[in-house]
Amino acid sequence: LVNASNFKISEESEALYFKALPYFVKIDELTSNLYAARDQLPINERFPIQKKQQYKDEVQALLKEGMPLLKRSAEDGNPAAQYRLVFMSSIVQLSEEETCNLLRSSLSNGFTPAGLQMFFECSDEVKTPRFRSLIEALPKNETIYKKYYPQPTMLPTCDIFSDRRSHFTIVSLDERSFRANLYMRLSVQMSTPNLNQEQLRYLNRAADNGCAEAIMWLNAKR
Repeated sequence: LVNASNFKISEESEALYFKALPYFVKIDELTSNLYAARDQLPINERFPIQKKQQYKDEVQALLKEGMPLLKRSAEDGNPAAQYRLVFMSSIVQLSEEETCNLLRSSLSNGFTPAGLQMFFECSDEVKTPRFRSLIEALPKNETIYKKYYPQPTMLPTCDIFSDRRSHFTIVSLDERSFRANLYMRLSVQMSTPNLNQEQLRYLNRAADNGCAEAIMWLNAKR
């Protein structure tokens, strides 16, 4: 396994990522607004075609500027850029192999969001001992990626008490929240009628990182 604590991002890769970032933050905002507007429509009313086309045109203009920068950063091994590239996969088509290779590389270098995203993109791989070994190898303390947070995600497992109307709203989380959701996903994956020790260990880790659902589960078992 790569020692993530010793991994260094090149200055060029970092500069490319932060130059690209404003374009993708804007895309996240436009996408969330689209989901919110769609959710507010009456059940029998279709989303206006012109508004959908306006969204596509705005996103394409942003991608034209930001995507070359992000891809160069990802190709240079920047874990945050690799994650961001996959997060855009609904807009930018990637094969399953490309997606999982990018996420595996990102996670191998200690970038927590990639591990959480693998539950959505690489369902077979997250059940393997290799995947869990990468989770165990994540840096224990604040990492070199502090400047790269918050990061976007969707459907956070620990967000059950949110008042967000749409489950498809993009939310931005810090590293601790990503850890909480990652450990909760692992615990749920190991779910059995009676909590086994490994499942309980990940459930406690999720609770330690502030996961409301994990805390609720643990309280219910007491």
